[in-house]
Amino acid sequence: MTLLERLSRIAPSTLGHFLDEGFLDVDIRPIFRPIKLVGRALPISAPPGDNAIYRRGIREAAPGDVLVIHRQGDHRHASFGGLLGLAASRRGIAGVVLDGPVTDLVELVALGLPVFARGISALTTRRLDRGGTLGEPITCGGVRVVRGDYVLGNDDGVLIITEAEVTGVVERGEVATRREAETRAYLEAGKTLDDIERLSQR
Repeated sequence: MTLLERLSRIAPSTLGHFLDEGFLDVDIRPIFRPIKLVGRALPISAPPGDNAIYRRGIREAAPGDVLVIHRQGDHRHASFGGLLGLAASRRGIAGVVLDGPVTDLVELVALGLPVFARGISALTTRRLDRGGTLGEPITCGGVRVVRGDYVLGNDDGVLIITEAEVTGVVERGEVATRREAETRAYLEAGKTLDDIERLSQR
């Protein structure tokens, strides 16, 4: 099983029991639920009002990449919608995370492409060709994102894990996931949290 497959079996909230960094702002939310996202980050920074660089990002992305997009403070214009979503999905892109709104909600939900955004808007960007960056480090949702970082998201939010840290995080996460499953089984069997505490001290 690959590291990415192992990571996909762990909930971000499980990792939140021992990690403090890497969690995007809570305002960046899934546009539908249930949702699950895992992949490697392809960072994009796009100027306000412009989404021209997205086309290059979709063209150069590898299957399984996640487009992580910095909107440079533009929280009004929706820069990603149904047509870009269809192009990304056909390319094999695993999902999209952006610190601004999206549009064409019905189309994006129908595609089933995992998308996390700050909201929905009918005010959209245009193809203005004002530049931007692709593959360079960005900040999205208060978190620094570097190309190749691991992206993990579900109904609760999005976590960015660096390549240097991911092996250790996965190993700790697998242990925590097993413990959570054991605790849940004890509770469902009628034991109390105090009972479980005493069992863990034996």
